[in-house]
Amino acid sequence: MKLKQLLLSWDFVVSFIIAVILYLFLPIKISNLFTQDLYEIGISVLSIIFSVFFASLAIIISSGDDGFTSFLEKEGDYTVIIHSFTISLCIIFIALIYSLFAYGITSYRINSGVCVQNRIFFIFFSFLSLYGMFAVGQSTYDSIKYTKFRSVFTKTQKDRGE
Repeated sequence: MKLKQLLLSWDFVVSFIIAVILYLFLPIKISNLFTQDLYEIGISVLSIIFSVFFASLAIIISSGDDGFTSFLEKEGDYTVIIHSFTISLCIIFIALIYSLFAYGITSYRINSGVCVQNRIFFIFFSFLSLYGMFAVGQSTYDSIKYTKFRSVFTKTQKDRGE
């Protein structure tokens, strides 16, 4: 997937639009207590999604035999599905790492008596988290296509008598 395709994908565009809306409507300074709670929720949600999604990717990669992989690759579908999963996994991982850092820094600032932070840090967290979750949704759709391809492949194999 080219960078242009990635930047024009619906999940990136929707996440970016939501980030712009947040930028327009949030005050410049946001309460650290508020953002700390949201970062903590983000860590919980993203870590669960990451682990389940990583396991799903491993299952998809290991479940295809050579014949099925060749069948999918005739049209380039296997590469597209694996690439979609890989990109989504990277985005979720980056969002999770950012959430951990943002939570840690915000906690430190609260303990240091700093009550607010610039909205940009929260907006960036929102963008990454939403983009990651939307990308996972899209990859889930791709895995459904993978299953449909599997049933077509199985039917084709049975029809040939293999």
